[in-house]
Amino acid sequence: MALPLVSVIVPAYNAENTVVSSLNSILSQDYPALEVIVANDCSQDRTLALCQELAQKNEQLHVLALPKSGVAGARNAALKAARGELVMFCDSDDTMTPGAVRHMAEGIGACDLMIAHFNFVLGSMSSDRGLLSGERVLSEGDFFTALLDRPGSFYYSALWNKMYRMDLIRQLQLSFDPFLSWGEDFAFNMQYNRAVSSVRVTDMPIYNYVKSLSGTSVRTLSHPLHSLAIKKRLYRHFKGLYLEKGMYAANRFKVHRYIVNVTLED
Repeated sequence: MALPLVSVIVPAYNAENTVVSSLNSILSQDYPALEVIVANDCSQDRTLALCQELAQKNEQLHVLALPKSGVAGARNAALKAARGELVMFCDSDDTMTPGAVRHMAEGIGACDLMIAHFNFVLGSMSSDRGLLSGERVLSEGDFFTALLDRPGSFYYSALWNKMYRMDLIRQLQLSFDPFLSWGEDFAFNMQYNRAVSSVRVTDMPIYNYVKSLSGTSVRTLSHPLHSLAIKKRLYRHFKGLYLEKGMYAANRFKVHRYIVNVTLED
């Protein structure tokens, strides 16, 4: 039986110091039915050249040379080009752990989504992060009840510790919102979750998230009005999910709590 093709999407902008390591961590995965799509967002350094050099040596790697479109536009272009049945994401300054793709592709089964642990890397230190433990399948009710407790955590909101089904992405006509200078991953996940009825969780860390000193908190403080508009839009996605699932009335307070929720690195 043929293995399902997995598309791994990597947006890249001025990532010449990290992109090769990131792509090599994906290309070295022990899963043959793999395509890697790096979407270069008009980098001003050697990112594009390095990706093209690597693509010449590996037919699994496809490089999109894009005009400046932001991370949302880069991911959207890669999604349109992707041919896989299953989809994963990786940032150009992070890496996948060995065996990650195979573990996820073999584990997702008939589920709509798979979520894994990840390694939080700060300098020379690395720690396993994740909220749900064990290898198990969560029902729709169990998953959405658990999500209410920590919706802003990386575990639920990030793209890179998950495996998605392309048919659901296309069924929902999902794309990344260019208005969102942060939180675009949360918005994507909350919209994708509308089609989720079962979720596989694993406590294997599949990803190395490398903590950067620059981040959302600094951008949020420097653009408070735009950040408020973003928060409102994210809240609408979150509330809309629970309205659609018929769980809003019973969990109104927990849904409202997201308004003051902050992103948590777990």
